[in-house]
Amino acid sequence: MIGEIPSWLVTLGASALTAVGGFILALLNRGPAMQTALDARLQTLIDGYERRVDDLMLEVHGLREEVVNLRRALAEAHYKNGFGA
Repeated sequence: MIGEIPSWLVTLGASALTAVGGFILALLNRGPAMQTALDARLQTLIDGYERRVDDLMLEVHGLREEVVNLRRALAEAHYKNGFGA
């Protein structure tokens, strides 16, 4: 059974499919105006993805730090209560 898929992953997948569809459409039409519009749209999507990935990486890093701090606090609590001896 597959677990719940995070909403950001669904959004990323849907956006990627939209970008691919737009790219294929531009290849079929090959009009200069369409190509310029597509280039701008793809650049916007890429910029957005890069910002989102950066945000997620910062969040993951912060969560890792929080886990380390919580583990440290738990170990200290166990040691103070005699569970670690």
